[in-house]
Amino acid sequence: EARIFMSKIATMASLFPPVNFNCVEDGLYRSGMPFEINFEFIKTLKLKTVVVLTSNYVDDSVSKFFEENNIQVVYVENSVTDALHGVLPFAEEMVTESLNVIADKANYPVLVSCKSGKNLTGVVIACLRKLQRWSLISIYEEYRRYAGGSRLQQQHEQFVELFDTDLIHLGSNAPPFLMKQIQQS
Repeated sequence: EARIFMSKIATMASLFPPVNFNCVEDGLYRSGMPFEINFEFIKTLKLKTVVVLTSNYVDDSVSKFFEENNIQVVYVENSVTDALHGVLPFAEEMVTESLNVIADKANYPVLVSCKSGKNLTGVVIACLRKLQRWSLISIYEEYRRYAGGSRLQQQHEQFVELFDTDLIHLGSNAPPFLMKQIQQS
């Protein structure tokens, strides 16, 4: 029995989550782009879908890992190309496309990921929180926890404040944490 216990501890010790990883809601995760060292950890999530907010930073080994593990990859490109590099504000289409994937429980479990797990991922999750009717103060506090003093923080927060949640279709296939919004509509 001690040997089994020690084996489990050794296995757990070799699991490394991606940078800025966290559980957002049941079955919904956020992080920076995974690397090979994170693959064993990612397997434990039993992901069905990964929303990749930029294809510029997806390593071939990561793409191969997703394919070998039957993980659907949804590449969401920002129509404002420079926004991927933090030069311009976010494109609304990028956020709505991401949130429409998140709003369909058929895609779960889901990981939302960008290069660092900070800016692009942070804005998508902040807009999700707005959809959940969180207060802006709470949304910004969570965003800032990951963004780490981004030079674009004011732009991002303004984008979230002005984001129109009516652009997101919440249907009967929404995950449980969004069902309350459907019932209150």
